[in-house]
Amino acid sequence: MSRRSFSDSSRGDEQLVRQLPALLRQHRPDLMVGEGLYRSPAGFTSWSGHWAKAVAVELALEQSESIADHVGIWGAKVCRWAREIGAEPRFLSPALAQAFLQTEQPTLTPDLPRDISCFRLLLPKGTLFSEEGPEIRSVVVAEVRAMQGWQPDNFQTACGGLACVGLGEDGSTYLASNLLDPVARAQQPAHTDFSPTLWDWDADGVKGTAARMEQLCVHALLVQLYAKHLVAEGEIPPAPGAKGFGGLGKQSATPADGVRAPVWLGKDYQLQCQPAATAGTTKGSWQRGHWRAISPLEGPVASPMEWVEPVLVG
Repeated sequence: MSRRSFSDSSRGDEQLVRQLPALLRQHRPDLMVGEGLYRSPAGFTSWSGHWAKAVAVELALEQSESIADHVGIWGAKVCRWAREIGAEPRFLSPALAQAFLQTEQPTLTPDLPRDISCFRLLLPKGTLFSEEGPEIRSVVVAEVRAMQGWQPDNFQTACGGLACVGLGEDGSTYLASNLLDPVARAQQPAHTDFSPTLWDWDADGVKGTAARMEQLCVHALLVQLYAKHLVAEGEIPPAPGAKGFGGLGKQSATPADGVRAPVWLGKDYQLQCQPAATAGTTKGSWQRGHWRAISPLEGPVASPMEWVEPVLVG
């Protein structure tokens, strides 16, 4: 599901989105104090740009309510909550993103630990595209059970789950939800995608944009819960020049010494490969990964889990 935030022209939308940080600094400086907390590593959307898009979604709440836009309403609620609790970014490495898309997504249950209530997943460029073409380079991921008292009246979930709010480069907002209640989960509409030429990682066929976004977010959460060796701090990127990112380095709301180190998922991760000569394998194919419970006596998610990584046949 998507919501157009600006004009009908994607090119015009993206140009306007690039102006958002400067516009919001001028008109809502109170909401832009977090834009200088981080600097994005090369290959990611700028942290300032992500922050501005999330603030813009938050500010569109009244408009979304006036037209009963449920995607916009829920997106605004999640973005506001993430800002107020200081949800931190996680930068997903390209190799780990590719491995996630070749890993079966487990069914989450109410046994899912509540250790992580919200995070911002920044995706490497070229990972996720919308049906209309523009990329989605960042997602705000919230654990609904932690948002007691924040849910809009028209969005009820019996047992909680994940709400994944994707921020498109053209200003569109995408929503994917992973519910923990089996009955509610069965009532979720199917996701569709009309641009299969944009995808080249799925051997099993095209999945919808929202479904792919959900897949990336679920695996990112599970890695933070159960594969913490893949979570590591990186070096603070150098400040951009006057022309980089529209000159944001000179106008940052936070002094340079207040910039925090980026936290990576899979910073040094390498894809698992095996020779194509192995019986029953085809060069270029994948042996898909999966998550499994360490204790066979407990169901998935109820006990600690381990990731069986996908393997690329080379």
